Amino acid sequence: MEDKQEVYRALLELGYASEDLAVPDFLLRKSTIVAVKDFQKTIGAAATGFLTRDQIATLRGAINPSVVDTHDAGREPKLAFEEPVLSCQDQRVLYRALYARGHTTRRTAFPDFLSDDDVIAGVREFQKGIGEVATGNLTKAQKEVLRANAGKSYLWEHRTCDPDLLLFPSNKWGAAGFSASDKEDVFEILYGLGLLTDDKMYSSFSDRDNKAAALKFQASIGAEQTGYLTSRQADGILHGWLLPSPRQQWIALAVPDEKKKYLYQALVDLGHFKGAVPIVDFTFNEDLIRAVRLYQEASSLPATGFLSRAQVKLLLAHEIKSPPTRTAPETPKWSNPVMSRWYKDYSEQELRLIYLALHNRGFFLSEVTKTDFTHPDLVKRVREYQESIKANPTGYLTSFQIAELLRNPGIPLSREQQPKRSAGLLAKKALKVQPRARSDWEKLAYTLDQKQKIYRALYHLGLAKTPEMITDFSYRMDLIEVVRAYQEHNGFDATGFLTPEQADNLLNIKAPFLPSEQQDEFLGASAGTAILVFFRDLGKQEFGISKPITTIAMQLQDRLELTPHGYITPELFEKAKTIPLRVIRETRRPQTLYFDSEELPAVKDWGLWKSNDASACETSTYSIHEDGFTGSAMPAGVALKRAADWKESAFKVTVRLRNWKPDSIASVRVGGRSYLFKEAFGRTLLVGPDGYRLRNYQKNYADLIKSVMQANSFEIIYETEFESKVFVSFSALGLTKQIRALVDACQATSP
Repeated sequence: MEDKQEVYRALLELGYASEDLAVPDFLLRKSTIVAVKDFQKTIGAAATGFLTRDQIATLRGAINPSVVDTHDAGREPKLAFEEPVLSCQDQRVLYRALYARGHTTRRTAFPDFLSDDDVIAGVREFQKGIGEVATGNLTKAQKEVLRANAGKSYLWEHRTCDPDLLLFPSNKWGAAGFSASDKEDVFEILYGLGLLTDDKMYSSFSDRDNKAAALKFQASIGAEQTGYLTSRQADGILHGWLLPSPRQQWIALAVPDEKKKYLYQALVDLGHFKGAVPIVDFTFNEDLIRAVRLYQEASSLPATGFLSRAQVKLLLAHEIKSPPTRTAPETPKWSNPVMSRWYKDYSEQELRLIYLALHNRGFFLSEVTKTDFTHPDLVKRVREYQESIKANPTGYLTSFQIAELLRNPGIPLSREQQPKRSAGLLAKKALKVQPRARSDWEKLAYTLDQKQKIYRALYHLGLAKTPEMITDFSYRMDLIEVVRAYQEHNGFDATGFLTPEQADNLLNIKAPFLPSEQQDEFLGASAGTAILVFFRDLGKQEFGISKPITTIAMQLQDRLELTPHGYITPELFEKAKTIPLRVIRETRRPQTLYFDSEELPAVKDWGLWKSNDASACETSTYSIHEDGFTGSAMPAGVALKRAADWKESAFKVTVRLRNWKPDSIASVRVGGRSYLFKEAFGRTLLVGPDGYRLRNYQKNYADLIKSVMQANSFEIIYETEFESKVFVSFSALGLTKQIRALVDACQATSP
């Protein structure tokens, strides 16, 4: 209490707080949180509203200089963390080097070297590793060392430099450097945390449920509750370093008291708690928290003491033991009928195949096939399988996991093939680093480019397993082990550090770029977004999943007999293109009247819509046939739109061609004549061979509409971003009637 009063008094004296409080509340009182934010902004730290350990020391030092750390002695207390301001990109370069050297494992585009305890801890580890005082504050010389070893930027660094940028409206996500899949992953994580009540993936956070989820998340981490995430918050969710505590996740679930009573009875029934009166305080009751922890330990789950969404479902599905009755009920097909819904869509034969697939992987020892996957023994084995594939160990298979087991049942393992614990693991850990060998290696002073070539060679030889570039050959223990393996394989002294002869041998190997480098170069130099969309569409078609992209890539690589590293390379793309991507022609929808539109009866292949106030009308259609690689499962479309105040002959044509190459000219063939057009500023314009707008534009435009109305079909030829030529056919049947209906629906107000 005295420490809190001392810190609050510092905020008062420095002018950040204005209320004189006898008992300051740093957790819930809004005015105190605002005062802390103002202080954090002044010192250039992230304005979270909650003080870090170093910030507390700074405030205490402001009114009592004797408490300032020794490495801050001689400086003004308030200036303890006011080092020369590092730019956003400079901080990322330094942090990238710390990450590459293994001093931090967090992936973030917003490293905070002033107040983030994890980043400061990484700096201290780096300083210890080079034999200097671990102050947590980088010196100029240390920064230069890190910059020299930073290497190429990672994909997860590609974000805007404004950590407080509000991701609203939806286009701000793209402006901030987040892809559509990033946004979907944010929803999925919030759903997994219990903050999003529906598992549907929405397109923007303006949705009511999504905004409520964002508010819950911001409240749980003590941030300003706007209902819209910031760049830093989205980055923290994606990479798992800014997530609410287990207690806050439990609170966010908002489980009703009636269900809490059942959870209590389930814990009693399982023997983890004793009591007659139901207790529903799962948040603060220590006895109940201890009971939950016992349940989690018994189920081989993380023992947090607070139930997750999946654990709540499991306990609610638990059958409470009832007093025995004289009449024994019939033996049900399922041990737990409530949880049988997980498998209701699968036949008996499919359940047998699932069992055999798990048996072949060594999780079921008995060859007698069983299909009751709700039986405790089978649930336990399924949980072990899920842990082996790094999935949430619920004990109940998801549809994706079942699809993978049915796709790849495997073959039975022999006794010799059964997974065994590595006997040499402890021996490897016990190997000591030879300081002299390390010193000799560092004296060679190889450039970053040379180190990258060496690592590529080690990866090419199959010794290095990580497909991302690592160049810290001095302190990265896993890389030192790789070098040892290379030395042992070639009869050298296994020091873990390369000699000039060994390094030159590796430099002479013409190794290809790493898969991660190939992906960065491939997506950066070509139609990166279009390629990702293609793989998501292909993943949905072939495996029933559209994310994560690494899983889709690995499954395709496995099928196409490529090394399954999960990165998109030119080789994978070329082979994936050989898999026919089926075009999905769903129910037609308007192309230009996105909102507030009413559908009218369709005529042949064309649909018709009008806005509710009849100020605009549209008729549109999908293609009926496509020949050529478009890289998309969505069909091409053509729409004609007019407004009520236009003349009857006035129509606006909009063409949607999937992955149409920017600034390229497409051709419409109809009635023995070709019309050229291109897209400019979101509009489809008729142009000449030189790409410029035609002089007699209105006449050519009218001729095009007339030709389409008189024809049964028309064809569009265009070039995609993948340099492929595509022929797209459309039906014109019923268009004349549809245009008449279009005019009737939107009557012209001018002659």
